[in-house]
Amino acid sequence: MRIVFCDDEPDILLQIQNYVKEYFQNIGGLQPEFAAYSSGDSLLKSEDLKADIAFLDVEMPGINGIHVGAKLKEANPDVRIFIVTAFPDYLDDAMRFQVFRYLSKPIDKKRLFRNLKDAVSQYNMESKTYAVETTEGIITLRAEEIVCVEAFQRQILLTSVDGSYRCTGTMDDWRKTLTLPCFFQPHRSFIINMRFVREIGKDTVLLRYGNNTKLTYLTRRKHTEFKDTYLMYLERVK
Repeated sequence: MRIVFCDDEPDILLQIQNYVKEYFQNIGGLQPEFAAYSSGDSLLKSEDLKADIAFLDVEMPGINGIHVGAKLKEANPDVRIFIVTAFPDYLDDAMRFQVFRYLSKPIDKKRLFRNLKDAVSQYNMESKTYAVETTEGIITLRAEEIVCVEAFQRQILLTSVDGSYRCTGTMDDWRKTLTLPCFFQPHRSFIINMRFVREIGKDTVLLRYGNNTKLTYLTRRKHTEFKDTYLMYLERVK
């Protein structure tokens, strides 16, 4: 995990870094890589634009945080962006590129910790990798790349954002493997990633990935459970 900080106020920049480092020291485990910048220009001119989580000030000399956030989204579509500012007027602009959270100055450490916990939870959920055994060999896919798994004509088909694969194993095997909260089995023939849900019908669920769509089935007895689970998923990742 790589976390980026960008703020032209040295005291605020140091404070946020210390709070975030304290959070990760408290939870233990592998510590993230940190990178700090005092301006949007210096961040965008850096050699490495990779970011999983970013804390961006809005009002900075030169390139402002809104522009920096948009550029980071282009380079890292799944980056979780925290807008940190004393100027709430920028909220609408920030929301255009799906800012993860909006934090006001002065920074409330408890609120920051709560929101950071949500961001880390989402990162862990989407970045988990699976070794998938296909009829052509073994490939590695992240959870966020798996659209659905389908039982079709005595075969198991896995649809990913990059293509489809014929896989080994059974639906029961896959049900035991895909246990992250983003996965749900709406029908005995499908396990879907709720990340890609675009429409829920009476007995179908439409998935959209890129320019593609896939229609999957929804057992009527699971309709209410699925809707409730999907709403909880949205609340978790918004």
